[in-house]
Amino acid sequence: MLTTSRARGVGSPRSEPPSAAGVVVATVSWWLDPLRQDKGGTIVRRPSRGWVLAAILLGLVAVLGLAACGDDDNSSADTSSTASAEITLRLGYVTTADHPYGVAINQFIKDVSTASGGKIAIEGLASYPGGDVPLLQDVKGGAVEMASVSSAVWGTQGVTCFDALQALGLITRYDLEKEVIEGPIGKSMLGCTSAAGVHGLAIHEGGLRKPLGAKVALTSPTTFKGKKIRTPASSVLQTGISALGADPVTIATLPEIYPALRDGTVDGMEANLGLVQTLKLYEVAKFITANINLWPFPTVLVMNQAKWDALSADQQATITAAAEKVPGFSIGIFTAPSELPATLCSEGLKFAIASDSDLSAFNKVSQEVITELSKNAETKGYIDQIQALKDALPAPAAPAPLPEGCTVTS
Repeated sequence: MLTTSRARGVGSPRSEPPSAAGVVVATVSWWLDPLRQDKGGTIVRRPSRGWVLAAILLGLVAVLGLAACGDDDNSSADTSSTASAEITLRLGYVTTADHPYGVAINQFIKDVSTASGGKIAIEGLASYPGGDVPLLQDVKGGAVEMASVSSAVWGTQGVTCFDALQALGLITRYDLEKEVIEGPIGKSMLGCTSAAGVHGLAIHEGGLRKPLGAKVALTSPTTFKGKKIRTPASSVLQTGISALGADPVTIATLPEIYPALRDGTVDGMEANLGLVQTLKLYEVAKFITANINLWPFPTVLVMNQAKWDALSADQQATITAAAEKVPGFSIGIFTAPSELPATLCSEGLKFAIASDSDLSAFNKVSQEVITELSKNAETKGYIDQIQALKDALPAPAAPAPLPEGCTVTS
C-alpha cells in the first residue's frame, strides 16, 4: 500500500542572510533529458536534448567546459547594477550561477533591471548554504527577500499544490511541462505559496530525472525492489520511489551523493545526464535508464510577502512581467542539441533500455502513485488538468540513436 508521509522541515528561519562573499559554492548539477513519452503512456526515446548554456547567456565555447563543483570563484554574487537603483533585493538559490536554475534567474535579474531602467536591482545569491528547506524558511522569515526553491520541498511547509508536478510518470516531456508551468495550471499553483508567507512569481525547470543504478540497471519495478535509492527531502518523490519497491534514503545535499553511491549507502538515485557528468557519478554508478523519465525537477521563484506588499504597484508590475518569461526560458535551456551522451559513453556510462514489458510495469506503478496522490482533492485537480494536456499532445518525433556500443537492453 502506498503512503504519502510528509518529510519534516529542517531547523528554523535564520535572522542573518549569507553575504555574497560568504556564500558557499555548492556542487553544480546541470540536467539533460533525451526522452519523450507518447500520449498513450508508452515511454520512448527522442533525440538527445540539453542546454547549450554558453550560447544562451555566457558565450562559452562548450557546455562541458563549465565548472562542475568546487568552483573557487565564490567571492561575489550575481548582481544587476545598483548604482542608480531605488531598491535592491537579494535572491537566493542553492545551485551555482551556471546551473540551469541560475541561468534562468540571471536572465530574470537582467530583465528586471532593463525594464525598470536600473531602478530595481536584484542581487543573486548563488550556492545558498544549507539546501532548499532552509532557503524556503529564510525567505518566509524575511532573512532574504527572494528565493527560488525546489518544488519538491514545499511539502515540508505544508504546501502540497506542487505535488502533481512530480507525480511519478505524469510529466515526462518538456513540451508538456512548458504548457503546465507557463500556463493557467502553473499560475494557479503559484497562488498556494501564500500559505508559506511568500508571493509566487514563476515556476522554472531544472531537468527531467531518470533512474541511475550503481551496479544494476534500474529498468523495471523488479530491479528497484529492495534497493536503497537516494531521494531529496520530499514526500512526493519518496512516494514514487517507495511505490517502485525501493527504500528511499534522504540525502539532502549534492556533495554527499558520490560517497553514498561509492560506499554502497545507496544503490542508485533519480538523476539526469548533466548531474551524472558534473558530479562524476559515472565513476560510482554504471547504468542510467535511457527511455524512462520519472519526473521533472522544477523550482519556484518567490518573494517574501511583506517585502512584496511594500513594493509600489509599478515595481510589482515590472517584476511580474519579467517573471512571466522565466518558465519558457527555462524549458528552452534543455532544447539545444548536446554531446553529453557521447561524453558519458566515453567515460564508461551505459545507457540501459527498458523493454516494452518493463515500461508497462512502470506505467502501472505510475497509475498507482497518481491514484494515491489523487486522494488529496487539490492534487487530483491538478493531475486531471495535466493529464488532459498530455492526452492532447501529438506523438513524439522519432528518437535519435544513442552512442554506438553504449546501450544495454533489459
